[in-house]
Amino acid sequence: MLHRDLEVLLAARLHRAGLAKILIVSAFADSIINRTSFIDELYANACGEDALIGQCIADVAGVTFEHAPRTTGIFLRSGSDVAVLPHARIATTLNRDNNALIYIAPTIGDIADIRRGLPSSKNLVIRLRVTTPPGVRDLLRAGHQKLLADKAARMIEDAHHEYSAKTVLTGQQGVLIGVLATCFLLGAFERQHVSWNGLHIFLSLFFLACVVLRLVACKNLSGDDPPPLLEISPAELPTYTVMIALYQEADIVPQLVKAMSALNWPRSKLQVLFLCEGDDEATLNALKRLDLPPSFDIVPISECAPRTKPKALNYGLLLSKGAFVVVYDAEDRPHPDQLLEAFQSFQSADEKLGCLQAPLKIANAHESLVARMFAFEYAAHFQSFLPWLAHRGFVLPLGGSSNHFRYDCLTALGGWDPHNVTEDAELGTRLARLGYRTGMITRPTIEDAPTEVDVWYRQRTRWFKGWIQTWLVQMRQPVTLLRQLGLLRFLVYHLLAVGMIVSSLLYPFTLLFILSSAFCWLSGNGVVVVRRDILLLDLINIVMGYLSFHRLGLRAMAGTTMPGRILPWIPLYWLLMSLAAWRALRQLNRLPFLWEKTPHRPSRSIQENPGQNR
Repeated sequence: MLHRDLEVLLAARLHRAGLAKILIVSAFADSIINRTSFIDELYANACGEDALIGQCIADVAGVTFEHAPRTTGIFLRSGSDVAVLPHARIATTLNRDNNALIYIAPTIGDIADIRRGLPSSKNLVIRLRVTTPPGVRDLLRAGHQKLLADKAARMIEDAHHEYSAKTVLTGQQGVLIGVLATCFLLGAFERQHVSWNGLHIFLSLFFLACVVLRLVACKNLSGDDPPPLLEISPAELPTYTVMIALYQEADIVPQLVKAMSALNWPRSKLQVLFLCEGDDEATLNALKRLDLPPSFDIVPISECAPRTKPKALNYGLLLSKGAFVVVYDAEDRPHPDQLLEAFQSFQSADEKLGCLQAPLKIANAHESLVARMFAFEYAAHFQSFLPWLAHRGFVLPLGGSSNHFRYDCLTALGGWDPHNVTEDAELGTRLARLGYRTGMITRPTIEDAPTEVDVWYRQRTRWFKGWIQTWLVQMRQPVTLLRQLGLLRFLVYHLLAVGMIVSSLLYPFTLLFILSSAFCWLSGNGVVVVRRDILLLDLINIVMGYLSFHRLGLRAMAGTTMPGRILPWIPLYWLLMSLAAWRALRQLNRLPFLWEKTPHRPSRSIQENPGQNR
């Protein structure tokens, strides 16, 4: 095999330097099994021995080993294209004496080239430094920080500016809303009774259609037993990139690293990016204190507005070298085989399958009432409703975690919208509009729900605000949206998006109308007779809404139990959602891009192994 003599020479040098023989042999074996390089497998197998491996490589190559400088006065860039960064192995700097130094993390082929060039180039010996792969990556990122941050902030605008939420409401939309509101108010002034009753009936029928949609999904619910994994040779597996955006997450870092280390994927083909804000010293230090494998990369992000999760993910996407990309949250514990199932699903489909959503399961439902209701809601959503939407080919509102993408699809879409605070739902819509399909897999990710009402309230406000942003963006060109989705998907999308927003906003008024009508009836006031049909429709909507939500969740949780009752608390839970929706509407006007972070803490749940939480 090409350069096998150099690999043997390097192995002998490593053994003399004290690296365990079993690690060297294992690296050789894995390089054959995975069809990877011996050097890559050395770094993957001998965690914590980067400097030793780098020193031995330098000795074999005949040049100096040196740790890449963490800071440098001048970084020499060959151009402004950051596309080369994920796979680059060379970085050039100027030292304090204005001498150009070349830092390289060489392949076996590079070592052969260096050995051939040394006798005829003394200048090469002086300037060239062998260093570790993480050292080169850190140096390259440091030299491209501003370029990366700027590009991450404007990816969607460069690729598909019409889908950017940077402008919340266009002038044309503002005029249209003003005209419609004026027409309605004038009509209400002339024929108040007819106008308000007509609007009431229309909204009630719309809400009823949303309830029917959930009942249909419940009726067609199928099992979610995980498909068996086929035998896949490690040599056939591509590089998979895992991205986790972190901010003020120092306490949960050990749990997160443990969960990522448990993923069943060859270490030499796994890239894990911890995307941290550059001024978040606590999280950065917590990661640096751990003995991370070389493929686990700490990525500080330079400050650049907006400071949101989607912008951090775009930053990571620019550094991704995987054929597939998955996004996790700080508290996630994914099933170890989730990547394998996603890869198997992608391989069995055509390239128009752009994304796969794994179900999210809540482990701490027993900790509080709000956590219990959140867990029930997630079960209904991820184990019942989303699988039905995916099976029918409707627009799938993605969850913010455990989204698996084809890298080429994600870059064609323009990544995430950094100005949208519910970037996952928006991206799910954009996938459908641009002709891609979204599917579901079954191996779950375990998460923890907020246990305090105020934390839940801020998170839900952000979700509602993002949904309103998304709908306003999609409806800038409604005819184009209709043409891209088709009539049925267009209607179902509006039942989902508008139905969720409007029903949450109007829920307290519907309750107030029902209660006031009931009071009038009990007091003998005849006004209830005039509004009997509307009252009946509202009662049907409210009761069927409660029951459909409850039924959908029960079907999803078949075989498991909740630590307490659900149905009696649904009215209060929905009232809290309504308050969050109104707060989101107010915040959209004043602080449209404010990202109210959800704090996380290490799990106290007994459900630590996601493989046991099927």
